[in-house]
Amino acid sequence: MSSSVAAAPLLRRRNGRPQACDQCRGRKVACDHTQPVCNRCRATGRDDECTYTISSSRPVRPWPMSSARRRNEGQQGSPSTPAAEARPVTASLHVSLLPDAAAFPNGVQDRVPSDVMTPSPSSDEQASGPPSSAPPAPGPGFLGILSHSAVYEETKNTLSLLQGFRPCIPGHGDAAQAHFRDPSQVLSSPVREMCLVVLRSIPCPPKGHIALRMSPHPYDGWARVAAQRVLAGLYERFGAHLGTARTNAQLEDMALFLSRNTARPFNDNEPDPDQWIGQFTGPNLRWESLGLLFTFRELGGSTLSDSDHDIEQFTCGLTRHWPEVAQVCLGLCVDLTRRFSDGNSILLQLCIRRTVSESILTGDASASTWRCLAESVSLMTFLGLHDETETPDYRPSLSSESRRRIAAHVFIMDKVVVLFTGRPPLIGHRYASTPLPLDLQDQILLAGDEAIARASEALDERGWNTEGGLYASTSLRARLMIALIRDELVEIALGRWRQTPFDKMLAIKERQIQTMAEFPPSLIYQPGELDARSSSPGRVYAKLLIQLEHLQNLFVADRLLLRRGGLDQGDLLLTSFEMVSLTLLFWTNKDRFALARPDFAWLVMAYATPAGGILCMELLNPSFNGAHPRNAKITRSSIIQNLSLLIGFLDWIGPSAANGSLCANCSAVIQHVLDHTLNTTGSSSWPPEALDEMQLDFNFELFDTFEWLRADLTNE
Repeated sequence: MSSSVAAAPLLRRRNGRPQACDQCRGRKVACDHTQPVCNRCRATGRDDECTYTISSSRPVRPWPMSSARRRNEGQQGSPSTPAAEARPVTASLHVSLLPDAAAFPNGVQDRVPSDVMTPSPSSDEQASGPPSSAPPAPGPGFLGILSHSAVYEETKNTLSLLQGFRPCIPGHGDAAQAHFRDPSQVLSSPVREMCLVVLRSIPCPPKGHIALRMSPHPYDGWARVAAQRVLAGLYERFGAHLGTARTNAQLEDMALFLSRNTARPFNDNEPDPDQWIGQFTGPNLRWESLGLLFTFRELGGSTLSDSDHDIEQFTCGLTRHWPEVAQVCLGLCVDLTRRFSDGNSILLQLCIRRTVSESILTGDASASTWRCLAESVSLMTFLGLHDETETPDYRPSLSSESRRRIAAHVFIMDKVVVLFTGRPPLIGHRYASTPLPLDLQDQILLAGDEAIARASEALDERGWNTEGGLYASTSLRARLMIALIRDELVEIALGRWRQTPFDKMLAIKERQIQTMAEFPPSLIYQPGELDARSSSPGRVYAKLLIQLEHLQNLFVADRLLLRRGGLDQGDLLLTSFEMVSLTLLFWTNKDRFALARPDFAWLVMAYATPAGGILCMELLNPSFNGAHPRNAKITRSSIIQNLSLLIGFLDWIGPSAANGSLCANCSAVIQHVLDHTLNTTGSSSWPPEALDEMQLDFNFELFDTFEWLRADLTNE
């Protein structure tokens, strides 16, 4: 075209903005809207290609907002394309397993990726074959204020002020919006085999079962409700595929169905609880849905019998090896989800649950547990769940509170592993700004806006419930507050680039004591509470765990203070005696704590054995005579009795269990101490100079406490 041709009237979109030409819009560059050929196309010699089309049959994905922009604008739902920008879609659903459109609320079917909802091909396309298009690259996820995009966000805001409207410039993306991966790859190996392993491991209906119980354990609550819905929907839709005679063709149909759903965007900001859960239940089953099932031990653990050979043929012997099978399938579900999605809060739930399961199977200090935890932390920061800020108009919902809870769970787990292994934390309190979850009951979150609003107004000024309830959120709130203080202690202990003032360490200890004192009475364990047969084991477990983590902070603080030259006033011994005594309650009441038995190997190693080491040192080098002046229950006899019970607890774990070798080594050390204490006379042959040389050097590893008993040192 010649530039002398008269300019056509300026085309505008339905919202009044000038229409860009197809070429500039496709290349995502600025267009000057000149008609009939824009100056950019004319400058690049593309006059003949410059066209303006307001309506197109090509579906357009909206650019997701950044989390900061969404918070500023007070949006609760996922970003959607303005009506003026939406293109009419002429589509034919060419897959019979695609869920019904009515099952997707808020028009989510309009956001189905192009390979799932494909425009009907023209006659030319039918002759030449389907057009080839590569899937878009994965999104960048959360980008903070130091990222390259921050300056461009400021530039866009400035441009908005100058031009009087928000320019339609792509942002850096929102990790909650999944980018599309081609689901047809599930038919290729090895992805196909991954899918078949998972689908063959699902118990036959109605063998699978997930109990509904609400407790303070983070695994319970809405997750159990959602898992029950997932299982019911799975059996209803695919019950005929999950019998004893499962064929590869049937399982491949299921795999394709799940993969297509996983490729759909997941709205992590959906305020309606039913619609939020509905995104991964019923006709919207995803690989995340199946992964959630495999995090519940009762799904296949007690529903099958060894004599049911036909079922075991198609469930990999679930009765005998269910924990291992479930862990493998959970890992495969996580991997499959990542192939079709950038991630969401449900995937993060699976990652942290996988970390807990891995610690139960292989031990808290194992490399696989550390790797699973690292993946959880990396996904949390990728999604930006660590950096959510409180807003004055915050309206809690199941989805928003779930994000806060899982962020709290990840942070707490990181600090638990730090004190178990002595390794540096994967995320620190200086980089975690997400507020505490509100102390709301799960049933309230599932009930909807009105119930949530009433319960929120009834909370006290510090955010605790006023009904004396102890919920999953209550436990997480308390443990997170303790974990934030613990991270400060870890920073002092492991950060060797500077000396921390003594007064600061003392202030941290006092803050821990004050924090615990401000907890509601419903969180505080009372001595003898277990003696009441009517007491709930779940509530007592949560209280004991909160108390132990409080004592563990004091334990760390006292050792740091002694290391820095503080005067030993017996605080460390008092704290250690109480830690051992409380931990032993799990073993002496193991029948009542049956549901917590998988945690026993962690509980005894995390809390009882470090404190037991201090009790051993007290026996070897006594600091008082008779009863302790500050606690009459602490005597030489009571210390020996507790250490004897501790040996029984450690031996009960067994060397073949997770943390078993650690338990066996600690048991042997304590046994040597008791033998020496009880078998030697007043003229002990124990070398006093060895005790004089002992220092309370801070180290998170238990064995350095007893380095004088190691063979390589005692033989020198």
